[in-house]
Amino acid sequence: MPDAPQPEARSTTSAPDQTRTVEAQDPPVSGTAPDTTEPRSARRWWWGVFIATPISLPFSWLLSYGALLPFLIGLFFFALFGLVIGAVVYRVAAPGRPFGTWRVLVGTTWLVLSVWALAGVLEARDFPGDMAKKALSLARSLGGRTPDAYSLAVAGQVRGFLSERYPPGGTLGYMRWMLSSGVIKKGVLTDVRRTLRRGQTRFWYVVRVVLSVALLAFGVGSQTLPLSRSERRDEASARDGPDDAPSDADREGAVTPGSAGSAEGGMGPPA
Repeated sequence: MPDAPQPEARSTTSAPDQTRTVEAQDPPVSGTAPDTTEPRSARRWWWGVFIATPISLPFSWLLSYGALLPFLIGLFFFALFGLVIGAVVYRVAAPGRPFGTWRVLVGTTWLVLSVWALAGVLEARDFPGDMAKKALSLARSLGGRTPDAYSLAVAGQVRGFLSERYPPGGTLGYMRWMLSSGVIKKGVLTDVRRTLRRGQTRFWYVVRVVLSVALLAFGVGSQTLPLSRSERRDEASARDGPDDAPSDADREGAVTPGSAGSAEGGMGPPA
């Protein structure tokens, strides 16, 4: 008598176990691949900072005038010129990215502080001449002197005023005067019979200083700080977004290989 056909062996692995096995083998879904690019040589970065430094000098000169514009309008130029200076660094250094974060921060800080400090020094240097021009416009008599001679005399008296009242004079004396007074009263200067005033003093001078540094740092840093990341990472961040990630409904509706095999095995003919 021929032997009866043996029943086909059925897998004892359950569907949840197969699903867990497939999930363990599949890589996790992520929106952006991790950036494993090592920082490169910093030579090209420092070369970009070196080139941008002399280019920034004319901008400091312009900012020394723009900072005194009424209603703090000149603050706009700190952000604008910062973008231009940062773009110069980016243009030179970008082919060698990424660079170490601390190097980028040090170079960016150097550019911001050097531009801002030079603008402040130039503003303080021009202060005696500005007061002399204002005194000349208010003077009724020049004492038999030419306008140029009168302006030179008043400018010298303004320098002496800062040195005596707000030592050590110069840039630091000018900043102390702007913070505390902003006024040269009548009679303080020998050849001036009117009170001389400066705009944006005391509280507004503090506001102007803080905002000018912040806006200049924003302009430069928006161009230079991305150089601490690789170009591949920036492109992936721009390309991938929250819409690219699978939704919960997609995950629930997805059929894994394990679950598909279990479903086919459960619908097969009985042994």
